Amino acid sequence: MDQSRRELLVTGTLVAAAAAVSAAQPAHAQGQVMTSAANRPPPTDAPYQGGTNVGKIDIVNTLELAEEARKILPEGGFGYISSGAGSEWTMRENSAAFERVQIEPQAATGISQIDLSVEILGSRLSMPIMMAPCGSHGLAHISKEIGTAQAVAAAGTLMVTSTQANESMEAIAAANPGPKWFQLYFPSDRGYARELILRAKAAGYTAILPTVDNLVGFPRETNIRNDFRVPVSLGKGNMPRGMTDTTAALAIMRHRKVDLSWDDFAWIKEETGLPVVVKGVMSPKTALQVVQHGLDGVYVSNHGGRAFDGVPATFTALPRIADAVEGRVPIILDGGVRRGTDVFKALAMGANAVAIGRPALYGLALGGWEGALSVFEHMRDILAISMTLSGTPNVRSITREYLYRANALT
Repeated sequence: MDQSRRELLVTGTLVAAAAAVSAAQPAHAQGQVMTSAANRPPPTDAPYQGGTNVGKIDIVNTLELAEEARKILPEGGFGYISSGAGSEWTMRENSAAFERVQIEPQAATGISQIDLSVEILGSRLSMPIMMAPCGSHGLAHISKEIGTAQAVAAAGTLMVTSTQANESMEAIAAANPGPKWFQLYFPSDRGYARELILRAKAAGYTAILPTVDNLVGFPRETNIRNDFRVPVSLGKGNMPRGMTDTTAALAIMRHRKVDLSWDDFAWIKEETGLPVVVKGVMSPKTALQVVQHGLDGVYVSNHGGRAFDGVPATFTALPRIADAVEGRVPIILDGGVRRGTDVFKALAMGANAVAIGRPALYGLALGGWEGALSVFEHMRDILAISMTLSGTPNVRSITREYLYRANALT
């Protein structure tokens, strides 16, 4: 038996035992605050079915897709996708921040060709818009992450697969032969962590994204009101391999390493030889540490307002982070990106690309892979129009000088 398997089985047994003891006692009797990922309500085995339609969808703007998706999805599933943490101030602020900055148009630029392509960590993308890591796509559509992967492949961009995907990372990779990264919720079990990152490398993922902004669970009030937990029936594609006890396997998945350090990220690089992009960066100090520790990318994210309510919008945090990074590593931003003009503004403020989550999931719910593809195409087209009207022929030419209030934000 190899060392990693011994680590997994020994630690996993302890975790499962601890979980069983914890489940048998109320939180107040244990004398602990219900904050760790391990103490979140477990998934249920209730039946669930997302959208079933497959086909292109008409889009006026992506904000209106939420109400259309609400009409066809179960209340709990829609609430899980659409809601945020706490009072949802940060979730709302993610979008509102973009509205406080305007694009300065340019006339008579002589531009007739627009190039949307970008290259990030060796991957050539058709547009600077990628798919953010989101768990449980089965809440949106019966095709789950397979549908999303097909949409991303058709769009010619990049998908970040979540540890919490319903489908396995291998099945998702098979559906998307194009660029792909793997998002890691770092398990407390080092053997399981090794298994995940090595599986990702073997499946063709070209970067690992450890997440640092969701280590403990901030209350999501909509889920509490709906008494909703993600059904086990949708699947957990990245459970530890070789484990027949689903309850024990899920317990290992739920126990995340809370005391993450820079040594953990260095370990990922040593084990895989792949670039490491830190997801959840919201301060210049953390961004600078990413660079100083020899890591490969900064992913500006507040988890779509789902991890910590009361923190700034990602777009608000972006300029100072970009100034700290000084172009030494790529910057990706998600959170509140709903229009092609939002993409333009993020690029102007220093992002190399943006990632979208909820809009793509709503498209998936309404039209399967073709619906999700419609979302990417819509945002791509509005970005191209914005670039034409602002006089920027390619992504590299989009800078802060094209924003009215850039000086007020730096």
